[in-house]
Order: sequence, then C-alpha cells, then structure tokens
Amino acid sequence: MPVNYMRWLRSYVGPQRILQLRASGFIRDENERVLLCRRADVMLWDVPGGTIELYETPSQGLVREVQQETGLLVQAERVIGVYGGHEFEWTYPNGDQAQIVSIFFACSIVGGTLQPQGVENVKVAFFAPEHLPPLLSRTAPMIHHAFVDQSEAFFN
Repeated sequence: MPVNYMRWLRSYVGPQRILQLRASGFIRDENERVLLCRRADVMLWDVPGGTIELYETPSQGLVREVQQETGLLVQAERVIGVYGGHEFEWTYPNGDQAQIVSIFFACSIVGGTLQPQGVENVKVAFFAPEHLPPLLSRTAPMIHHAFVDQSEAFFN
C-alpha cells in the first residue's frame, strides 16, 4: 500500500512550512477559452492542478490532478514555466504551511467530461481570455505567460 507522503511528512513537521511540488495545466477548449477552477478554500479561481505524489513524474501528477478536479483527461504538451518564491507561499485552511514550486504545462484535452470533482473546488468552467474571473494572485502571471506563448519556458 503506497504511503500518503504529505500525511506522513506532516506527522513529523506539523503545520511548519514545507516545500511542495505542484503541477498545473493551461487547458483551452476549441474556442480558446481557458479552464479554471473556483477553489473552495478562498473562493478565487485557479488553474487546475495539485501536489505531485511520491513516485509520480510531474506530468503524471498533472494528469491525475486535472482528472480528479475537472473530470477531463489531458496530455501535457510543453512546459510554460516553473514558478516559486514569496507569491507561492501558502497557508491551508487547517494551518498547514507550504512553499510551493509550480510547474505549469500547456495541455490538450484527450477525453473525459467536464464536471467538478471532489471537495477542493466548487466550480470548474472555461473563460474567454478577456473575461477572466478573480484569480489567485499567483495565477495571473502564469496565465499571462501562457498567452504570450514563448518558445522557451519562463522561470524565476
């Protein structure tokens, strides 16, 4: 039986800030609208994704998280950017703290049906680039870099 790494780690460090690796996706529909998830904890919108599990590759974690959160099956196509720093410090509702390093992938939809999954998000929807809803502060620059469509990945 696989170990739940985060639960195991938290049993030793409690709510202390830990380094957390996240994979998220820039996913567009046939009308070039962007898929976003409205988070249940802060009621702001974010790109779908989550923490990479022990023994997963970043793209495997991305595919699993997107399917869990949205019902869609995606394929990672390229890395848009790698993000971290103060903008990615996070405190969860239970008090657990994290310093997130986020790998942001451009993705294509290869299957599934759009529907909110689990308890982390209250809604999932596609948005036109000129009509984006209120975003998490860390999400806005990521989406900006995705629309610029640079040939090389952004990193800081």
